Amino acid sequence: MRVISCLLLTSLALPASAETFPRISAVTLSTAGLAMIEAEGALEAGGLHLPVRRADIDDFLKSLRLSDPSSAVPKLTMAGPRRLEDTFAALPFPPDALSDLRGLMDAMVGTPVEVARRGNLVAGALMGTQDTPCATEGQRGCVSLSLRLEDGTLRQFLLDEATDVRFTDAADRAAVAQGLEAMRSRARAQMVDVHLSSSDPAPRDISLGWLQPAPVWKTAWRAEDGPDGVTLTGWAVIENASAQDWEEVTLTLATGAVQALEVQLYDRLDAPRRLAAPEMEPAHAPLMARGMMFEAEMDAAPVAMDDGESFSRFTLETPVSLQAGEMISLPFLSERLEEARLTLYRGGSGAEHPMIAIEFENPLPLRLPAGVVTLYEATRGHAGDAMLPELAPGAREVIEFARDTAVRVRESLSETRQVQSARIVDGVLVATEQLERRTTYRIEGAPDAARVLTLTHPLRDGWEVATEGAIPGFEDTRFAVDVPAGEIVSQDVLETRLTRSEVALLPLDLETLAYWTNRLPEPDLQQVLEDMQDLRREEARLREMLDDLRASEADLIADQARLVDLIVQLGDDSPTTRTRRARVDEIDTEIEAMRTERANAQSRLSDITQAIRELLRES
Repeated sequence: MRVISCLLLTSLALPASAETFPRISAVTLSTAGLAMIEAEGALEAGGLHLPVRRADIDDFLKSLRLSDPSSAVPKLTMAGPRRLEDTFAALPFPPDALSDLRGLMDAMVGTPVEVARRGNLVAGALMGTQDTPCATEGQRGCVSLSLRLEDGTLRQFLLDEATDVRFTDAADRAAVAQGLEAMRSRARAQMVDVHLSSSDPAPRDISLGWLQPAPVWKTAWRAEDGPDGVTLTGWAVIENASAQDWEEVTLTLATGAVQALEVQLYDRLDAPRRLAAPEMEPAHAPLMARGMMFEAEMDAAPVAMDDGESFSRFTLETPVSLQAGEMISLPFLSERLEEARLTLYRGGSGAEHPMIAIEFENPLPLRLPAGVVTLYEATRGHAGDAMLPELAPGAREVIEFARDTAVRVRESLSETRQVQSARIVDGVLVATEQLERRTTYRIEGAPDAARVLTLTHPLRDGWEVATEGAIPGFEDTRFAVDVPAGEIVSQDVLETRLTRSEVALLPLDLETLAYWTNRLPEPDLQQVLEDMQDLRREEARLREMLDDLRASEADLIADQARLVDLIVQLGDDSPTTRTRRARVDEIDTEIEAMRTERANAQSRLSDITQAIRELLRES
């Protein structure tokens, strides 16, 4: 089938001079996971060719911007996401037929062709293929092609390397070429070939910019602690994952919190439709959003550094060359921080040792990117690692690197409560109390050298720090404590808080009354509560007496009933019976006396309750 192959290769050849590729001039990498590509190119009559990764095409279509000195209308052309299916839906053969010669011949039955074999050339219409006996003994799989010649004669030709077949109709040749081109596009499924053209064919230089996903660039900080302070150097770790080489590009590193939306602009999005019933009007399908177009104006920075409302940028003054898939690491920022080293103890942590820390303050008018910090000391080398969060201009952050095991700290806590003022309102004791919370930090100094311990005591809602020398902050209060070598010092942190208590006095028992009596600062109120305690004591005594009277009365009533039953059962008038009758009469007198005493006690209880109410009312 040499004739077909030559025709197809010729039809797929592209004129090399018809398309040009843009040159990348600048790249901005963002911590939002995007790269902004700036490119330049010559737009000629044949257009401009842009190979875009399939994974990046949505961001490319979302963000492409064009600077063209002409006012012509630009146009992007590319293969659709289902080009293979759409192409073969209009072709007379399926995709598999292009890799199966026999299948293609069977799919094209009726197509006019020319068949050349061993110097003979005949023309006719395809009638399909069939298996045929092989001329060589032992050979298998021979296939013959049936052809109807122009004069109606039917012929068969063996399909082997000596037989060439050519489609004589240009439309049939174009269909095969179109199918092969669609298969070629599927083979390059990871790339989308975008062709940029314009309504103005005049050659001219243009500028392009677009966004594409990119790995987040990372920062590794070096903090070197020396006699003059801490030198902080930021190294950027950069990866070229754009699938294009960078040759002398202007590289910008951006950090911040810009919003980056992911939209679906390339893949096909079909609107659902409802099947219309017979003799009914078709229903209108609902519209579906295809995603929001989003484009951010990000002009090239005129200076090495600049800051915006949502991002900061660091533009490297030296152009960078980096092949696709390679990584580089290079310093992009260096600052000196004076008096930044701390021996830090965080109160409330319960830790035994303070931490070696660095207090970072961003002195620049732009954000410092987050990253790992490696601390080096001038005399001891590596002193630890820590993570530095993103710092806004002027922001401070204390980063801990290691424990200072030469210093020990112990915490102890005590609390006291004292009533400052009190009054009685409608039988309710309203007391204002001052709570004091004292935290004592016992610090054992290092044996080799003195330290200045930075002690941070956590702030608590509603509490005020009363200790002098405190430096207030948002989350804690800071103290600077001098700790001589080998000595033990203590730092007390006193916190106070005023609280208001309301206690209903009438239902209080003796124990609770005594508690509040001993705590009140006003003698008059103390006397009121003491008088109330006396009344409560008498009340308790009367209630106990009433309980005893009820029990004694119940015993007398039971004893009297027993004697009456016995007198009735005996029914005689013996001296013993007469004695029993006399005892029954005595019990009546005793019961009456007890009831009178109980009524008097009950009356006194009512008088005591009223007296307590009047006592509280007068107070």
